[in-house]
Amino acid sequence: MTQLPTHVDLHARELSAGIDGDVLTVTINRPEKRNAVTVDGYHGIKRAAMIVAEEPALNFLVITGTGDAFCTGGDMGSDNNPDRRWDLFTETYDATPFETLGKIPKIVLCAINGLALGGGLVMSLYADLVIASDQARLRVPDLTRGVYEAFVAARIPQRIGTLRANHLIYGNDWIDAAEAERLGLVGKVVPHDSLAAETAALLDRVRNTGPAARAAMKREMARALPAVDVSGYWSSMGTAEQIEAFSAFLEKRQPNWPVTNDRTVFAARRRSSWAPGHKDSGKG
Repeated sequence: MTQLPTHVDLHARELSAGIDGDVLTVTINRPEKRNAVTVDGYHGIKRAAMIVAEEPALNFLVITGTGDAFCTGGDMGSDNNPDRRWDLFTETYDATPFETLGKIPKIVLCAINGLALGGGLVMSLYADLVIASDQARLRVPDLTRGVYEAFVAARIPQRIGTLRANHLIYGNDWIDAAEAERLGLVGKVVPHDSLAAETAALLDRVRNTGPAARAAMKREMARALPAVDVSGYWSSMGTAEQIEAFSAFLEKRQPNWPVTNDRTVFAARRRSSWAPGHKDSGKG
């Protein structure tokens, strides 16, 4: 059997990756940014998924983080990083690893050690197994960033039901690990200091199942999942709303949401039907 390397280069500074037996573990290690990942980081996670998919000796991809965060999503200030290795311009529509995690025939496990939001939460939605520290906290903040998060829209309602999904998506409140388990966003909550051991124990139990049967099961369950409006997701990037939201976040202020005037005349003409005494001053 081919001897695989102990350490794997994923071409991203914030990622460390190592192989132990049949497991490739990716650790997001950027605590100064609460494990927000760059474009290189997202591509590195995709790279790890493809390594696991293609290597016969590997059965599992484990994704975890360091410090008090699992992953807080994409780094909104990293686009102009001159050290970036991946070309964001030409690979925009293929920049995220989410669907890749769901498509590979091997098992993907997210071990959520702390804060999980944005892309960090979405990765867990596309994982096959999710185990969380009792110190983990989750949030869906995407609408506060002016982003139509199609990956969230396609997966959270299917996992926890539409109404509960609405409260998470529109309310953007934090939930703790126990609530995440109750809702069905994580499969198991364990003591923080036992996360690594509990992850290893869970993988040991999975090893009792047939690899080919696991791959077939994953493929069949994926057939029932809704398609993701990826083009719609990317079309929400670069809009006036999204730019204002990102600027407000980086400047630590409340957003001043731009208002579209596309239907101003139409709305003005119809206003008299519900606002007695209103006079239409619209022209056109």
